[in-house]
Amino acid sequence: MKKWALPVIAIVIFGAVLTLWKRPAQGDAEPTAPPAESKGRVAFRMEQQWLIRMKMALAEEAKLPPQIYSTGRVVAVPSNRALVAPPVGGIIDSRPLPRIGQQVMRGQLIATLVQTPTAAEAAQIRIENSRVDAERRRLGQAEIEARARLSAAAAEAGRARRLLEQKAYSQRQFETAEADRKAAEATLAGVQEQVQALQTASPTANYEVTAPISGTAVEVKKSAGEEVRAGEPILEIVALDRVWVEAPIFEKDLGRMKNEVAAIFTTSAYPDKEFRGRLITIGAVVDEQTRAATAVFEVDNGSGDLKIGMQANLRLGAGEKASVLLVPKESVLDNEGKKIVYVMLSGEEFERRDVVVGDEYGDKVAIVSGVKPGERVVTQGAYQLKLQELRPANAGAHTHEV
Repeated sequence: MKKWALPVIAIVIFGAVLTLWKRPAQGDAEPTAPPAESKGRVAFRMEQQWLIRMKMALAEEAKLPPQIYSTGRVVAVPSNRALVAPPVGGIIDSRPLPRIGQQVMRGQLIATLVQTPTAAEAAQIRIENSRVDAERRRLGQAEIEARARLSAAAAEAGRARRLLEQKAYSQRQFETAEADRKAAEATLAGVQEQVQALQTASPTANYEVTAPISGTAVEVKKSAGEEVRAGEPILEIVALDRVWVEAPIFEKDLGRMKNEVAAIFTTSAYPDKEFRGRLITIGAVVDEQTRAATAVFEVDNGSGDLKIGMQANLRLGAGEKASVLLVPKESVLDNEGKKIVYVMLSGEEFERRDVVVGDEYGDKVAIVSGVKPGERVVTQGAYQLKLQELRPANAGAHTHEV
């Protein structure tokens, strides 16, 4: 054997011995890796929950009808809408017209029209004015004479009364004097009525336009100084204490519509405020393209928040009531195209659940699958749980196990 072979053999034997020495004993258990977190489970410490003011809600069952959804628009109730259109033409005087949004009362003066006659009418007016002036002068003189006669008759009647009391006048003489006084009073009253009639019956009298209903001015079509033709609208008034909402209802849902359905409306202007209405009528025609008929609902609008033309989102319960499982809408999150909730398993452990949602009922939504009745879902703090789950190895998790 060559001399260099001995050192090589010694090195090989030493390596084998070292390997056998490092190998664990036959009965010893090999160290195990820490168990991986269960999929969808999130540990969230109490301190973290307090910090974000986490809140939860019970998944509860309720008997509710299926929902119908639609989008409509606010329109005026026909009987609460009026166009102010004078029956005569003329020029609007300098009085400012009501502005849009201003409240007007029934009978309130809207405008005064100064009538503009034609040439023939102007000539006739001049003739009539001359006649009126002459008649006014005649009546003025007649009024003076009537007052004088009344004064004399009153004095004579007074004298007759005194003489009658002194038994120097007969009853017949007194009655004759009293009759003359009353006749003089009647003559003066007649003359005064004729004078008053001449003052109010001027051929160039202006025409006063008044509001036919109480409500809000929603459109002003004219301004001071403009000419208005007979029958031409000046102003549009709408009473907004009640409004209608017109909304399309699909053909497949028409059979579920009844007069007692509870309609609830929301708007983008007031997303947290619900307006309730009642069904007035359903149109008799189904649109060939949309396959929907127009339903009309009457809504109380005492606050005036609903404006004409505003879009309204309709939700109404129609059909037989059925048992549904409800959770708050804020507990449902979007996750890669799916809907999820976080369910509490223990004080510091939560589980992400994929859920299938159904109809919405105000601030709650129906859960078709994924949650059981009585389970607690996270409402305030659900998004923070989602962020915690995305952290590597669910950092910050711990248990109280020994």
